[in-house]
Amino acid sequence: MPQQAAQAENKPRLLFVDDEQRVLNSMRIMFRRQFELYLASHGAEALDIIKANDIDVIVADHRMPQMTGVEVLTKVRSMSPRTVRILLTGYADLDAVEGSINDGEVFRFLTKPCAPAHLRETVSLAAKLAREVPAPEAAPVQTEADMEAENVLEIIMESDTVVEVGPGASPAAAPSRSAAAPARAFDPTSTDIMPRPVITELPADAKSPPRTPAPTAVPASKPRLVTGLGVIVFSSDSEVLGIVQQAVRGRLPVYGATNIVQVVKLLGDHKPGVLVTDISEDKATIQAMTARLKEHLPELVTIAVSQHRDVLDMVWLINHGQIFRFLRKPLSLGRCAISLQAALKHHRALLKNPDLVKRHEVANTEDVGVFDGVLNKLKSMRRLWASV
Repeated sequence: MPQQAAQAENKPRLLFVDDEQRVLNSMRIMFRRQFELYLASHGAEALDIIKANDIDVIVADHRMPQMTGVEVLTKVRSMSPRTVRILLTGYADLDAVEGSINDGEVFRFLTKPCAPAHLRETVSLAAKLAREVPAPEAAPVQTEADMEAENVLEIIMESDTVVEVGPGASPAAAPSRSAAAPARAFDPTSTDIMPRPVITELPADAKSPPRTPAPTAVPASKPRLVTGLGVIVFSSDSEVLGIVQQAVRGRLPVYGATNIVQVVKLLGDHKPGVLVTDISEDKATIQAMTARLKEHLPELVTIAVSQHRDVLDMVWLINHGQIFRFLRKPLSLGRCAISLQAALKHHRALLKNPDLVKRHEVANTEDVGVFDGVLNKLKSMRRLWASV
């Protein structure tokens, strides 16, 4: 009896949340031997279980009354960061997929009906990671509503402190389509490795503080250019590059790339931690690139942008590329700035605790011919940030 009790104590703790009793019954039959199983029929009940128990994995259905699965997982992300989150739904809802990326930061997005073997494999992997990998620090969750209401842009600085830029300050002008160099035809396989210039301009109003500021005014300090951080913008759309440039306000280097070879060269030369990749063009190639980069450079944090939202594409990017955020074009300056700040902090966290990268393990995908010439380079860059 004591041995049986010890075995039960060592079982991973799994919570399923679904408003359909027949689904919960199926999950009970499928997982009760391997896991210490908890079942909830609505979001509030699930959160009560999370508060009272150290849950390893939560699998939530999205379409539930009162509280959706994304809302549940978003709350769990703050309440219990170590709990690995999986969204399982029969409705490939665009808002659900986008929310699972930006708010819930899910490990996997699974659709019903899900093959039992695939579900078991995914849940078992999630439980293994929850038990073996240290939990990330709890981070405040910012929803889209929070982003829209945000009136202060912040950027992480070299000393890990945050410098606030008030809404009254005028950001550095972004290059317009007419002022910027004409965008070249998008060719992800091109061998042209000359990247766009590094964007390092400082805001004009930050070069010299006013000589006699008003008593309540704070003199503007000259921002320092951060070392060991940076952003690659992989897009042929100059507006995307311009918004990212405005969002970082001259405090980070921003590198433009229009093909995969440029991306790899920039990674090797400058060690930026964040990739903003436009999936609007040559979607299949860029998806494959995103998956390969995450596989070989797990500390690289990817933000995907697109003018279209396609359910299957977004689900693929979650499961195979572990993208950190998804932003719709045209980009909102405030939302872009907040997403970049979160991505930079996440990159720093991965560097400080390398074991955390295991929590972003990607699903296997087949090799793609276009990468035959760059994969060896990626493999040699695996410890890219070791010296940062």
